[in-house]
Amino acid sequence: QLFWEKRLQGLSASDVSEQIIKSMELPKGLQGVGPGNNDDTLLSAVASALHTSTAPITGQLSAAVEKNPAVWLNTSQPLCKAFIVTDDDIRKQEERVQQVRKKLEEALMADILSR
Repeated sequence: QLFWEKRLQGLSASDVSEQIIKSMELPKGLQGVGPGNNDDTLLSAVASALHTSTAPITGQLSAAVEKNPAVWLNTSQPLCKAFIVTDDDIRKQEERVQQVRKKLEEALMADILSR
């Protein structure tokens, strides 16, 4: 199934109260290629590639994908333009993780204290 992500297009996750969960925001450097691509489709493809393979994700390295986006040139990579993760990107992500961990710690402490 060449463009399996298209089957999932338009579907959203929801919580137990059936409220739609907001989709993740992709980094600006990660851009999809191919027919009818959008951020949700690209997110599905990247998540699937991370889940099913131990190989790094580099994106489509061939310039031919721009000329003929209907052809999956490298089946081990999602349909996105080639990208590079910089040290600055990693540092920013580490900061975001630390902020979220701190918020989680505060929420857990507030829960413990309220009991």
